[in-house]
Amino acid sequence: MKFSLLSVLLVVLSGCVSLNSVSLTSVPADRSKRVAAASERFIFMGFNFDNDYVNSITSDLKTQCPNGTVSGVLTKSESINYFLFIFWKSRVSANGYCVPGKMASANDVIRKRKPTDDGSEAAPVETTEPAVQ
Repeated sequence: MKFSLLSVLLVVLSGCVSLNSVSLTSVPADRSKRVAAASERFIFMGFNFDNDYVNSITSDLKTQCPNGTVSGVLTKSESINYFLFIFWKSRVSANGYCVPGKMASANDVIRKRKPTDDGSEAAPVETTEPAVQ
């Protein structure tokens, strides 16, 4: 009797956490101001009809860094399973650093250096690639 009660209790209280994906952008030299945002949603029996809950993370990070650029962003997507995988929670979190200064715009251009055959660097060459930060 005690064994069956213990078994049922362990099944009810069991859970599992898995990390689905991780991504990291370039980490800036100035890491004085840290910013963070997270969003999560409970899911029943795997029925998740949209991922709109994730959209608030970007605006939360921008709000915490109004006069700069958020760089060195580490994003994590996690799933936390409860009670025989009937209920679970999907959590997405982002941590980064607010770098004060000019914010990137669509008109900014990345400057690339074209390498030469002798190993020295040539003058910067402007390309039409927009700056992404």
